[in-house]
Amino acid sequence: MSARSDLALRVISAFVFVPAILALCWTGGKALLALVLAIVGRGSWEFYRLAAGAGHRPLTLLGTALALGLSLYLYLKGPVHLELVLAGALILCLLAALRQGVEGYGGRVWWTLGGVLYVGLLGSAPLLVARQAGPAQAGWVLIALFGCIWLTDSAAYFCGRFWGRRKLAPGISPGKTVAGFIGGVFGGLVPLVLSPCLPFLSLGQLAGLLVLASLGGQGGDLVESALKRDLGVKDAPALIPGHGGMLDRFDSYLFSFPIAYIYLELLTAAS
Repeated sequence: MSARSDLALRVISAFVFVPAILALCWTGGKALLALVLAIVGRGSWEFYRLAAGAGHRPLTLLGTALALGLSLYLYLKGPVHLELVLAGALILCLLAALRQGVEGYGGRVWWTLGGVLYVGLLGSAPLLVARQAGPAQAGWVLIALFGCIWLTDSAAYFCGRFWGRRKLAPGISPGKTVAGFIGGVFGGLVPLVLSPCLPFLSLGQLAGLLVLASLGGQGGDLVESALKRDLGVKDAPALIPGHGGMLDRFDSYLFSFPIAYIYLELLTAAS
């Protein structure tokens, strides 16, 4: 596929998926939960399939079930007693992996638990952001964060294409450049125009939120690239035309939303 046709496919897909995602965020509640469950469920499956393709033997069904169960728990209860839930998930992984014997036991446990934490825990962060922001502001916060992620990605792509010379991390992602990274951060600040819709955040606080989300998103992109390189694959199993798999499309999301939640919690604690 040529670069031009690939870009066209990405744009067409974006016209379909972006309004749908924003609508689910704006509706909130069970609609937001459905979006998170779709991302976590498919993302977990892709994670375990990538690991299995590299010769590891994660417990795919158990890991996916635990990741989805974690999302449901955070939706219903929030982060209350989260440490107990994670301890229970670890014990289940340790015990369930015994059924396949000693050979490869540690790998089965840690790859399974890794999927629960990487996709299940981090991927459920929008539910925590929505809970922290409250019903009146949750929709706008989620829209601002998704907008930040997408605009960061687009700005990084175009700035890197036109001005990129120095590579950012050639051993991890050869296509990324320093110019793209910087341009991405500036692109991620565009949702500052939503400041009047988020009165509980000052302009400076909103800018801080967007910068951290942009940096986190670009870091998440690099982490997924490193993971795929370690496993010897180029892309996750394809799902979205022109965008690759769920992990390829939502790798930034897995870091931006948890960082945003931590930031908002710290602002609340400091007030």
